[in-house]
Amino acid sequence: MKGVFKLINEEKVSKNKSFILITIIILVLAVSVLAYFNRVDHELKQELQMNAEFIIKNAEQEFRITMGDVLNLNPVDFTATMNTSTTQPTPVEYTGVELSKLLQNYDVQITDESIIQVTALDGYATALNGKEVLEPENIYLSIYKNGEPLKSKAQGGDGPYLIVIRNDRFSQRWCKFVAEINVR
Repeated sequence: MKGVFKLINEEKVSKNKSFILITIIILVLAVSVLAYFNRVDHELKQELQMNAEFIIKNAEQEFRITMGDVLNLNPVDFTATMNTSTTQPTPVEYTGVELSKLLQNYDVQITDESIIQVTALDGYATALNGKEVLEPENIYLSIYKNGEPLKSKAQGGDGPYLIVIRNDRFSQRWCKFVAEINVR
């Protein structure tokens, strides 16, 4: 009788080993595929940051925007209150272009129902609705803070581009290191 149980247990162990081996192979393949796609995305993000560029997308078009393109839109100075979990509310002087003006310049149509997703170089994303983007003097693509260009992430900064939402009471939806603006 012991021999039968031993044989049954050996078969179970053998099946478990096979299952574990197959699972490991599947996981290694999945990680490899995801790493490949992430590498391609990472290379694009590095290029965008090095060239101080970002992308605007909608269903029909894609635009690669440079710092020169933003400067040609005549950025304005504005004050926004920065309020984080580690700081007191502080008024900060920024220079930037209203997001609605930037999108309008590229004929990217926005309605109150539009969803605008802003994605950062580090993967952070925030969603805006068309109504708040169309609200005058509310959402800006900023390029300067207190008269100084926004520094890159590598330099310990927030830029080269920062989305500032003036009506966001706690600055929680601001997006630094802007890489892509996708309008749906």
